[in-house]
Amino acid sequence: MSLPAPDVRATAAEELLGQTLSGRFRLDSLIGQGAMGSVFKAHHLGLHKDVALKLLHRELTANEEMVARFDREAAAAARLDHPNCVRTMDFGSTDDGRRYLVMEFLKGKDLADIVTEPLPPFRVVDLVRQVLKGLAHAHAHGLVHRDIKNENIFVLDGEGGERVKLLDFGIAKISYGAGASQLTQAGIIFGTPHYMSPEQARGEKTDARSDLYSLGVVMHSMLAGDLPFRGDDAMELLRSHISEEPPRLPESVPASLRNFVLQLLAKKPEER
Repeated sequence: MSLPAPDVRATAAEELLGQTLSGRFRLDSLIGQGAMGSVFKAHHLGLHKDVALKLLHRELTANEEMVARFDREAAAAARLDHPNCVRTMDFGSTDDGRRYLVMEFLKGKDLADIVTEPLPPFRVVDLVRQVLKGLAHAHAHGLVHRDIKNENIFVLDGEGGERVKLLDFGIAKISYGAGASQLTQAGIIFGTPHYMSPEQARGEKTDARSDLYSLGVVMHSMLAGDLPFRGDDAMELLRSHISEEPPRLPESVPASLRNFVLQLLAKKPEER
């Protein structure tokens, strides 16, 4: 299937502004777009509060796999109830069959916008501790995120300090319970090449330890100001994750923290 160009999708999404979905959610502005859908800032007319609404791209409604994946994101998100995971409020379909997912509206920045240079180690530790709490909650509920990256870690400012929210469980693997039938199988690669674990890069089965590797990549970027492996060639990136050792972190990073990141970036899952 030939997909529309991003600017065409953006234009189509902007044409929806001002409309109300399901009689409750008024679409006020376009926040962003991804491969599966557009994300809007919307207003819940009944609760009188702003929400984030993710709407499946129109052309994907005829793609059973994409619809099933969107449904799986909703099923994954519905399992989560933790301060460090984005909260899901609603899920439904429009009159023309487009799925949508409603989440709490967040104000802040994602790590991709924050990490423009090395961050102080104490700040890295505080943020990563919260990511680990969110991941522990997801893993305890049978979910492997499989796309941990800077763009999916959102940081909110608050009176009590920075607060982290994990976003986008769109390719999460449901390990057990309702919805555990898999859309993916060994040999098919899902995720973002810059952050993939070696086993994910090989298209093998993944578990919670794959998320830990991806978090190691995130930590490396936070402490060094750059990702451990760079490049435009996706296959070359995957080979790097499989066989190359990551560059050393700066000596200014405490040794205990350097060793922690190296353990997360171990090639073998059992060594993480």
